[in-house]
Amino acid sequence: MKRVIATIGLIVFGLLFFWLFGLKLILKLSKGRSGPCPSSLGWLVDQPIRRRYMRPVLQRAGLSPGETVLELGPGPGAYTVDAAERLGPDGELIAVDIQPEMIAQVEERVRQAGLTNVETHVASAYELPMEDESVDRAFLVTVLPEISDPVRGLREVYRLLKPGGVFSTTEEFMDPDYPRRKMTIDWAEAAGFEPAESYGHCLLYTLNFRKPV
Repeated sequence: MKRVIATIGLIVFGLLFFWLFGLKLILKLSKGRSGPCPSSLGWLVDQPIRRRYMRPVLQRAGLSPGETVLELGPGPGAYTVDAAERLGPDGELIAVDIQPEMIAQVEERVRQAGLTNVETHVASAYELPMEDESVDRAFLVTVLPEISDPVRGLREVYRLLKPGGVFSTTEEFMDPDYPRRKMTIDWAEAAGFEPAESYGHCLLYTLNFRKPV
């Protein structure tokens, strides 16, 4: 019986490994260089297996009811509805993506969920359409290295955050632009952030940073 369980475990692990490797290769070949995941491949980053192992992302980001939160680079909206529900009717989620096709998918998900606390924008990470110090928290999921100048993008996030506000970024190894923790920390500190919390491991990590008061 133990041998059967071990064999099944190896098969599952092997399938998962090749799925992750294949996805990483497809994304790398399709993009060719750093940049946002094409909207035509949005379904690849919103698969059941991925949603399962990425489940801790929003908990690690620390979203609380009543907050105003920026989701930068939501893609097809894999986390948007869950995040908006966590914020409650007194909170607001602002989803910003550079691709109109991705925002259209986000808006459809929000409509189907019957949510009224989500605002969407098509905009560059370098020119976010919000006022200074208007956001309590910001989170990105496998987005930061897709910004051609991450430090410049983070300085814009810094501008929007209130003093003491938190910026949370999650990265996974399967991402073709995967950055090591140290690189992510260097980018955030160059933008003015201070390290706050660290979660996970080399295959999937979340780093939270705080804007000084």
